[in-house]
Amino acid sequence: MEAYPQGHNDPTTELRSIVQGIDRALLSDEISVRLQQRNPWLQVLFEARVIPDRTVCIPLARRAVQQCHLAGVQAIVIYGRRWGQHEPDWTYKYPLREFTPRSPQSPQSPQTPAAAPSSQSRSNRLVMRVSALSLLGFSFGGLWGLLDHGQLQGQSRQLGQTVLATISQNLDRLTPSSSPQSPAETNLSEVLPETPEIPTPNLPSSIRIKAVGDMILGTNYPSHRLPADPSLFFANVMKDLQGADILFGNYESTLTDHPNSPKDTSRGTQFAFRSPPDYRYLFQEAGFDIVSLANNHSMDFGEIGLRDTIRNFNEVGIATVGERYQITYLDVEDVTIAFIGFSTYDFHNDINNIELARQLIAEADKQAEVIVLSIHAGAEGTGAMHVSDRQEYFLSEDRGNIVGFSREAIDAGADLILGHGPHIPRAINLYNDRLIAYSLADFVGYQTLSTEGALAYSLILEVELNLEGEFISGQIIPIHLGNTGIPVPDGQFRTVNLIRNLTQTDFPNAPIMIDEQGQILVK
Repeated sequence: MEAYPQGHNDPTTELRSIVQGIDRALLSDEISVRLQQRNPWLQVLFEARVIPDRTVCIPLARRAVQQCHLAGVQAIVIYGRRWGQHEPDWTYKYPLREFTPRSPQSPQSPQTPAAAPSSQSRSNRLVMRVSALSLLGFSFGGLWGLLDHGQLQGQSRQLGQTVLATISQNLDRLTPSSSPQSPAETNLSEVLPETPEIPTPNLPSSIRIKAVGDMILGTNYPSHRLPADPSLFFANVMKDLQGADILFGNYESTLTDHPNSPKDTSRGTQFAFRSPPDYRYLFQEAGFDIVSLANNHSMDFGEIGLRDTIRNFNEVGIATVGERYQITYLDVEDVTIAFIGFSTYDFHNDINNIELARQLIAEADKQAEVIVLSIHAGAEGTGAMHVSDRQEYFLSEDRGNIVGFSREAIDAGADLILGHGPHIPRAINLYNDRLIAYSLADFVGYQTLSTEGALAYSLILEVELNLEGEFISGQIIPIHLGNTGIPVPDGQFRTVNLIRNLTQTDFPNAPIMIDEQGQILVK
């Protein structure tokens, strides 16, 4: 039985998996792609009648290469040019970093040094070539025959076997899609520029995210409940909000001047919140990078109010997430972080629709290294502190099963779960090395949210993740809302003690521990 280097899969298994997903790939008969491994580089050449679109080719090539774990390859250089041209129209150099496979059957291993071609290295080169071509969706030409989309559908099972049978005799060349400018067979050494020096990676060692829960900065509807000096909202916690790559919060109100709400606020359980559009500058000064609008107040002033809110945040450089089918991407140097918002309402992504969640996560995974989910779900109030694997209800509304959903979402590829909505802190747990915060409680609720007892317990959650989304460390920064709903640091560490107790009670076998200072550590 042939052995493959640790962390590198049997190419037959890899091929079958890739071919099964060919229908999900981007297909084009107008672009050819050729690859050559010249350790420590892998060269990827895109050619077409017009200049290949680098915004499409580069992300697809990066993702394909990263998923294949090629031995000896430390970086890739991607070229794009028109058929018949010698010099590339664009070049992109990308240093690879090690990616830990999520499957326990495929452990990560250090990169092996360059060596002469062997049966093992040839197999790895084969996996790269086929996975790049399959995931990128470009047709094969020459020695494998030109296959269009329909042929691929009909010959998917045969394709892997055909490639395996022929590739060992043709390791140093691939024939591009037929074109008048391209010879029948071409050695890539003749058509690709010399490999450049390996660039210095522009990658952080980890990603640090700070997150807070529900924020309502007072309201001027239906009555005036705004402070004379709105700068006090974040004044006491400004320092605690700093120091992360991304600052996230759940904005449970609107930023609009629209006069009419579709809600009947005369009913005791109906509330409509509206803050002045100028309050966007308060969030900007506090350092927020992204806010979730996936909650039960984003539509308090209808579609107009929602559009106003999004526009006002975006105008000061704050991203929003939470609309149905929406994925928002943020970049930390060369690392892409995807955010997806969920609630239990049909005008957002509903956590009761796990198939939709899987589709969105799969789509985000094509472009992002880390996927963060914002989830507004669960019952509300001090009677809803405890969480378990069950459906929750509040005021006859189905508020979802956040435990079951979070685990299924992580199994689908999500990396961090930020829960909010219950207005109370809840337990924190670790599942498959990914952190789940079941409720971040309230963070600002000036004259709008109750601050009675534990409802005033708040926090800033700080999480450090590696570049695969795995939890490294965390910190609960305790906050208290007092009687006003304005956050201040809590020297009594009440939120830390509460979350410690809830975690021990709700998840007695949790693989994390929370110390008295709020540090979240893996056991």
